[in-house]
Amino acid sequence: MSILIVYPHGNALNPKAGAETRIWCFISSLVNLNFKVSILHSIRSKGFEDINLKKKINVYYYRDLDFFGLSDWYFTDLNPFFLNKLFHIIRKERFDIIQIEFPWGLISAKLLAKKTTPIIYDSLGVESEFMKIAVTHPNFPKLLRPLAFSFSFLYEKVVCKLADVIINVSNIDRESLIKNYGIEKSKTFLIQIPSIIHKINPNNFEDIKINNREKLGLPKDKVIIIFHGGLPHPPNQEAINLIENYISRNLQKEDILFVLAGFNLKKYKKRNIISLGFIDDLNDLLYAADFAIIPIISGSGMRVKCVDYITAALPFITTKKGIEGINFLLNGDDCLIYDTVNDEFLKGIYKLYKYKKLREKLRNNLLKKSKILSINTIQNRIDKLYQKIIQH
Repeated sequence: MSILIVYPHGNALNPKAGAETRIWCFISSLVNLNFKVSILHSIRSKGFEDINLKKKINVYYYRDLDFFGLSDWYFTDLNPFFLNKLFHIIRKERFDIIQIEFPWGLISAKLLAKKTTPIIYDSLGVESEFMKIAVTHPNFPKLLRPLAFSFSFLYEKVVCKLADVIINVSNIDRESLIKNYGIEKSKTFLIQIPSIIHKINPNNFEDIKINNREKLGLPKDKVIIIFHGGLPHPPNQEAINLIENYISRNLQKEDILFVLAGFNLKKYKKRNIISLGFIDDLNDLLYAADFAIIPIISGSGMRVKCVDYITAALPFITTKKGIEGINFLLNGDDCLIYDTVNDEFLKGIYKLYKYKKLREKLRNNLLKKSKILSINTIQNRIDKLYQKIIQH
């Protein structure tokens, strides 16, 4: 089966942020299922890809443009370089399926593709909900802010109508698209993607934790609480601001250390916080930590960081917004879940800091639940979905 994946944002072959990690795992799964995979994405990514994965697929590039200082992925359908490249690829190759990551560019693909070629919209979240947060970013052009939400809402509505199949990462997003855009539930499918984190032998956890702390230059005698997330993604920036200005200030214990990491984060030390910047191997960070926190208060989609913590069996505390897309974890048994970041959230952190037996309980339960997100389980679901699409 031959599939073209259009990725108009970031680098799909070098996972540094959540969305990129998800599509990297998706492509890897398709390759493992013996799909013939081609990908079209920005030429800015050229030379920075995963070489091993790149050898197994066909990679095409198009030139990016900037509109009013805003990344052109919102205006992919107006980019002549994108349109020209997509036109020639579709005419040159015979694809059984064309899949668009994010909504941008799907309208062009629908117009250029053969009528018999199924078009998949792989929705990483509700784009109009994300736009509500994106416009608050200082770099978002002021002239475009008044129209941004309406534009993204109408565009996504058209995309949902045109797409033959919509892939969602959470039931919340699925129901939102159905309600807001009037689409049929039968054309939507839920697919969660496994993590790139390597599982370790839980019997050797303490030794691995000490070794990883040495590797990262972190102290051995502190309770290390982590958060990882790339910037400029607004929900991650909000979470980091909460850790710096609220959480860490109210939990100043001598043996507590908050450690931040992620793409585009600066390295710094202050009070009880250390920012490591970008880490090449996320496994090092996760297996150096005692537990993680997810103080996310906005956004949509499935939190890839949750999948990472589950796979690593790393105890974590989260808001309800932070765990959207994950519906198989029990509050108090598998993790600690709070409505938002408030005094109760702080009490939860203190509880997990103080009681090591609670951390061990969560870790043991997460080890069992991590099987739900195993690579084999997810790949079987992907295979069944695409076989079903082709048959229809």
